[in-house]
Amino acid sequence: MIFKVKFHISSSSDMLSKLQKLTVLGLGGGNKLSFLEGKNTSKVTFLSQVRALDLTSCNFVHFPNFIQHLQELTTLSISNNNIKTIPSWLWNKTTLESLEVSNNLLMGDISPSICNLQSLVELDLSSNNLVGMIPSCLGSFSQSLQLLNVSGNKLTGNIPQIYVKGNLLQLIDFSSNKLYGQLPRALVNCRMLEFLDVSRNHFNDSFPFWLGSLPKLKVLSLRDNQFHGAIMCPLKYTFPQLRIIDLSQNRFSTKLTSEIIMCFKSMIISNKRQLDFKDVIHSDNAEIDIDSHPFSMSNKGVVMDYLGSQYLHHMVAIDLSCNKISGEIPDIMGSLNGLVVLNLSNNMFTGSIPSSFGKLSSLEVLDLSLNSLSGNIPQQLTELTFLDFFNVSFNNLSGPVPENGQLSTFDNNSFEGNKDLCGIQLLKKCEDHPKPPLQKPDGDQDSESGYFFEFYWMVILIGYGGGLVVGLAVGDAFSVDVYRLLKKIF
Repeated sequence: MIFKVKFHISSSSDMLSKLQKLTVLGLGGGNKLSFLEGKNTSKVTFLSQVRALDLTSCNFVHFPNFIQHLQELTTLSISNNNIKTIPSWLWNKTTLESLEVSNNLLMGDISPSICNLQSLVELDLSSNNLVGMIPSCLGSFSQSLQLLNVSGNKLTGNIPQIYVKGNLLQLIDFSSNKLYGQLPRALVNCRMLEFLDVSRNHFNDSFPFWLGSLPKLKVLSLRDNQFHGAIMCPLKYTFPQLRIIDLSQNRFSTKLTSEIIMCFKSMIISNKRQLDFKDVIHSDNAEIDIDSHPFSMSNKGVVMDYLGSQYLHHMVAIDLSCNKISGEIPDIMGSLNGLVVLNLSNNMFTGSIPSSFGKLSSLEVLDLSLNSLSGNIPQQLTELTFLDFFNVSFNNLSGPVPENGQLSTFDNNSFEGNKDLCGIQLLKKCEDHPKPPLQKPDGDQDSESGYFFEFYWMVILIGYGGGLVVGLAVGDAFSVDVYRLLKKIF
């Protein structure tokens, strides 16, 4: 139920005036307030001790003037309103540690005066209509800044080069803007960084292997840009904590070598607890519609809507879709047993589907469509008991589709475009084809697997739309939630 409330702050505050020690005031959360301010808001003495103010979803069209008189204010959330401008007096509130103005109608440039707020720990200006360049001071103005989110705007130009050593940045989200150029190498100074999303921009750069030196990086999304060339991973750049990597919809053209796969050794789990989709959505009283299927098709692969942290906290994912990656898929990829989502669709892969994929016991999404793969579908894939989405359409596969396990639950759409495939799931039935024997992986595969170290971990959030989208409902609004989950889980 949504309440519509008229709140006259200067004359109808008798009840609140009795709360002389009020430090936290929350009027948000879906209430549609009509905020009627009197002429003399400076006399609102009962709010003088307020340190945290929540005015989300309050139907505001401008910043309430009384805020400028809150001398102790450290936390201000005024997201999900209809505000078009930020008043200049806000930049004088140097006590602010958290400022959230996301999902409004902000227009114009980001004022350089924002860098007066040198105590900021969290800054969220996402999902507005901001234009112009990112102020260069945002890379150095606050030694305490941990969260920087300006996604979902119309910002242009380069990312500022200034990221001072010793900064505390843990989340940087520049996604869904019009930024271009190269990623600043000064990002290697962000030694605390766990989440970096620059997706859906116009960056033109080679693979930033140097980010592999960041000791805590868990989520990296370069999706939908113009990154190009080979995916490289020199020995000292090993991405030690990486859980989610999205390189989809770029121009990478390389072979996927075993050395590259070894960079993702953090995606191996030991002592893992298997969770299937139904278990998770019932856990922790999750409010998720269990009748709605989480996956749907597009011409770019899998689309997965954000379902809530109850499902996504254990997500581990690789998305290389929509590039020009060639050669065979290395058998050693089957060693990444923590993978939940693997999307290699719309590339130039050749050879057979590795039978080692049968070892990916956590896998729920496998998309190999729109390649040039050949041979049979390995019988070992029937061992993937959690598989909820499977697509090998438009390849050169042949022979019968294995009838056991999860593979028998997918319809013809998952296999179309392979003229020599047959099976009970397909329109083309088999004519007494012998079933391929279930073979154990050879010794070489086991040997390669032994090169990996094993880690125990649990992982966080993902949104997935023809590539992994680190966003809410395949959008741009949940990176703050990602950051907070990272703080809780790790």
